[in-house]
Amino acid sequence: MINVGERIKYIRETYDTTQEELGKILHISKSSVCHYESNDRDIPLRNLSLMADYYGLSIDYILGLTYIKKYQDLKKEIDRNKTGQRIKTICTEQKLTNVALAKELNTTESCIRKYKTGETLILTAFALQLHQKFDYSIDWIIGKTETKTIKEKQKVFN
Repeated sequence: MINVGERIKYIRETYDTTQEELGKILHISKSSVCHYESNDRDIPLRNLSLMADYYGLSIDYILGLTYIKKYQDLKKEIDRNKTGQRIKTICTEQKLTNVALAKELNTTESCIRKYKTGETLILTAFALQLHQKFDYSIDWIIGKTETKTIKEKQKVFN
């Protein structure tokens, strides 16, 4: 399993950034960064996106899903409407109803509907589950790239 906290710390240290500096970039406290790095808390996609934008990296890379640091067409902002469209696409391609997808993600059908309409941004954990189960790029799911699947997979997380 991917140790997201270690990866966040690795990237932060690689780019010579302190926890306090990363906290300012993400508009959170230094202690919140510490919680992310120790895997006490999941990092929200908004914060992953801010981190990705700041360092010029893909979320897929930050999460240790690929060796590719950046997609050529990487956009800076999460597009909630596009995220909803992409979740609809996943349901269509995987032949899943809202109920079936909710069961896959261990959530409610109401939550899936909110994701599909863009009312609620998908949780990081759910985006990771979609990647793990169906092989979609997380950056693609949230509308930051048109690259649908990850070409160079991370074989070993360091």
